[in-house]
Amino acid sequence: MKLQTKLIIAFILIVLLMGISQSIFVQSSIRTTFQNYLDQHTNNFLLRMEQTLEQYYEETGSWNKAQELFLNYDSTNEQGHGMMRRTMFMNMSTPNSDLLILDLNGVIIGDSTGERIGLDGTDISGKKVALSVNGEKKGTLVLYQNKLQNLEKEFLQSSNKAIIISGLLATIVAAVFSLFILRKISEPLKVLMIGIKQLASGKRTTKVHIKSTDEFYELGEAFNDMAQKIQQNEEKRRAIVADVAHELRTPLAILQGKLELMQEGVSAPTEGNILELSDEVYRLSRLVNDIQQLSLAEAGKLPLNIQSVDISGMIKRISHHFQVLADEKDIELKYNKNQEERLLQIDADRMTQVIVNLVGNALRHTPENGIVEISTLQKENWFLIKVADSGQGIPEDVLPHIFDRFYKRDTSRTRNESGTGLGLSIAKGFVKAHGGFITVESEKNKGAVFTINLPI
Repeated sequence: MKLQTKLIIAFILIVLLMGISQSIFVQSSIRTTFQNYLDQHTNNFLLRMEQTLEQYYEETGSWNKAQELFLNYDSTNEQGHGMMRRTMFMNMSTPNSDLLILDLNGVIIGDSTGERIGLDGTDISGKKVALSVNGEKKGTLVLYQNKLQNLEKEFLQSSNKAIIISGLLATIVAAVFSLFILRKISEPLKVLMIGIKQLASGKRTTKVHIKSTDEFYELGEAFNDMAQKIQQNEEKRRAIVADVAHELRTPLAILQGKLELMQEGVSAPTEGNILELSDEVYRLSRLVNDIQQLSLAEAGKLPLNIQSVDISGMIKRISHHFQVLADEKDIELKYNKNQEERLLQIDADRMTQVIVNLVGNALRHTPENGIVEISTLQKENWFLIKVADSGQGIPEDVLPHIFDRFYKRDTSRTRNESGTGLGLSIAKGFVKAHGGFITVESEKNKGAVFTINLPI
């Protein structure tokens, strides 16, 4: 069942339930109010009749002619008590009630219908009022409501009829209104469904345009953002696959060519040739290991051996290892420790690899007589490790891509010098695995500064 059909049914059911609830409530209210009104009207009527009859008995001393004067209607006699009688009965719903007068023995001596005079009236149900004169009971006045329920039913039926008609009209209005609302709801959903199907079919450039300014518009913008990111991720995936294939193709081609030459006898398996083959195998192994480590880091599954490490001592050891390379290029390699010994909870091997990568890149891009400086600093709840060089700096168009996989800012370098282009990506992933982040700042001809931010 479609959403539109479900919502229409829901709207109609709500209206019907409201109508039924209203009908039950109105019936109960009408029945109570109507009964209270009749009881009050009846009591007032009986009180007036009681006073009139008692006055009549006190004047005459008997109930003689009470039937003719008070209970029989004679249109020709409208004098005295007859006029009063007529007014009383007009104020009372006489067609729905019978008025009886009983003597002291319970015998009916007065009947508004004239059909039960002389019969025993002690068993007749109804409202009874004792007729007394000077404190002595002289008879009983009985009001027998024989047709009151029919009148009540007629009144309730007319009320229910009005409620049903209004309920049907409300249902029709609700159905029309629901169609209007559903159109506003279903149109953006249809647009989104079309976009989702197109995206699922492989159309990565899918975009949806929703005209409303409500949550559906925000949902459409979120969908467009998701589609754009999927497209970007797909482009990155294809680029990564192409880069990996390219990086693997060269050493594999070299291995294949040299092995074929040896098999054909053109080249002898000398120590030098075997060492060259070993270098290519090592390059392949390093490339595969780098890709694996980077994938684990980006997936948040990189295993870390967290220990308390003296970061100053670790940086000193790294600086000592690079001192020979710095001396060869007449580069001054400095380590400025801005504080005393600091213990950090890190994986020493992973973080050593990060710092080695940054220092190695700095030495590679710093000219002779330049400076490479390593410094540490605590800033609030972060521990900062900075690696700065005095090289030419990183161009502005390169900075946004400096941490991308297989990105090489210097494409003129030879294959043996350039590496795989994964070093900075791996450094970023390792730092992120420690809960930190890495940034880079650079100005033209003023070098670059890489900053590792580690949480304390």
